[in-house]
Amino acid sequence: MNSKKIDFKKILSKSQKLWILLIVMLILTILQPGVFLTAANMKSILLSISIYGIMVCGTIFPILLGGIDLSVGAVAAAAGAFAVVQIVKSNYSTSGVIIGVLGGLLLGVFVGLIHGIIVSKFDVPAFLITLASQNIVYGVAQLLTKNNVIPCMEPASFAFLGGGRLFGIPFSIIIMLTIAIISYVLLNKTVLGRNVYAVGGNAEACRLSGVKSKKIIILSYITSGFTAAMAGIVLASMNRQAIAKAAQGYDNYVLTALVVGGASLMGGEGSIIGAIWGAFLVGVISNGLRLIGVTSDYHGIVKCIVIVAAVAFDAHIRHKNSGLQKSNFFFKKGKKLAKEGGSL
Repeated sequence: MNSKKIDFKKILSKSQKLWILLIVMLILTILQPGVFLTAANMKSILLSISIYGIMVCGTIFPILLGGIDLSVGAVAAAAGAFAVVQIVKSNYSTSGVIIGVLGGLLLGVFVGLIHGIIVSKFDVPAFLITLASQNIVYGVAQLLTKNNVIPCMEPASFAFLGGGRLFGIPFSIIIMLTIAIISYVLLNKTVLGRNVYAVGGNAEACRLSGVKSKKIIILSYITSGFTAAMAGIVLASMNRQAIAKAAQGYDNYVLTALVVGGASLMGGEGSIIGAIWGAFLVGVISNGLRLIGVTSDYHGIVKCIVIVAAVAFDAHIRHKNSGLQKSNFFFKKGKKLAKEGGSL
């Protein structure tokens, strides 16, 4: 009888992301027993990543096209500022909350629409236009707030978005998971999602086959703008204030989470599950560094080292799964020299 042997290499290759996360969590559990691996701390990590977790669910769309959106932090700041300013102007009324939230979301959609039109119609590199609009939208946020911190402690309906709980779960986490599910369905169960992957994989082939690439690009940037605005409104609610630079630096968190999660900046490769995993890994590392007592000056260094190692490991496993043979420069050169020496 032939006993079935467990192929550990195959198991590892199929679930490398899970193993990376488990290894990091195991190390932190050993270093901080009884503190890191607790329900309260896990909830704290999810709460800390909820803002850029919401963002990645939309920003992944232009990334899958081979584009990029560097304005998500600015859009979040402007949307949050618009919502708070409108609420304050309406004397903290419920109608002011509705108008402020909807207006903030429309602001994000509008910015995404402009990005999509310029990228698709005029072939301007996404990096260039979104970097330029980042400064423009931050300027809009400064105009809205007049460079002041605008407090917004009420009404309760607005405060609930970032600080409320439903069934004991912070509402911002519920928003993140809901948007993640919607994005997953859009990318994996709809024609739009299939076309996004197709255009990112080969835009010219899609154009020749009748796919409306320009429409797909515009919708993708609109989605990115919408989720950035949603994240900004939740952040303003969480902080109970609006400030022009509220979400500065969040674009780095978003891109890090997407790249660590397996999304290719060349387009055509990535998933919502991988993006949320990437966001969670970044959150776990940040949380672990604080618990260990590492000063903030070293956080960036440690996080980058762990992230580079995680990406390298993931890329190595995926390369092995592809069945391609790596070329060894030194081996080939040595072999060539030996051959030449033997012929003399």
